[in-house]
Amino acid sequence: MGKKINPIFFRLGKSTQYHSLWFSNKKQYFKNLKADILIKEIFKKNFFFNNINDIDIIISNLLKINIYFTELSKIEDFVEYIDSLIIEISKILKKNIIINFILEEDINSKNLTFLILNQINNKSSVKRIIKKEVLKLISKFNGCKVQVSGRLEGVDIARKEWYLFGSIPLHTIRNNIDYFFYEIITQYGVLGIKTWIFKKNYETKT
Repeated sequence: MGKKINPIFFRLGKSTQYHSLWFSNKKQYFKNLKADILIKEIFKKNFFFNNINDIDIIISNLLKINIYFTELSKIEDFVEYIDSLIIEISKILKKNIIINFILEEDINSKNLTFLILNQINNKSSVKRIIKKEVLKLISKFNGCKVQVSGRLEGVDIARKEWYLFGSIPLHTIRNNIDYFFYEIITQYGVLGIKTWIFKKNYETKT
């Protein structure tokens, strides 16, 4: 089970928090669900998810959005577009909007994934890049696994390259496993990258 299901979904409500925090009756459910999806699409279209760690969407009498960043410079870039974003979202839900910016300094699977992707090209050794980036950050987690699959380095036959540091206890629900999957298009085809990070000192977001 631990290896056949998304580790985030497997731990929802246990060691992983929900990011869509709202409840509604049958009449309002479709409207809130549509708004939730559209808000995430707006962020993806305008700011890209690689600049944002997580987004909490809380819908009640008003709309509250918590945006998690890892770098202060990204927050400063985001503030420039905040007014136009509020106007666009308010047209969807017609509610007052509160947006909170939250700075997180801990590394997560998403950050590590994009650090590796920014260096991958068809002429470089993928495994060497993965190992170099993981070893830079070994003090920030207890275990890490990165797997890249596809036509690596432009070869004709697709294969997988992976690197494991420490342990990744996927079957234990109480353990905090951070997971991220992303696909990148290259001139030889699509490369898929999966990243697992295990941290023992887990703290629930509030």
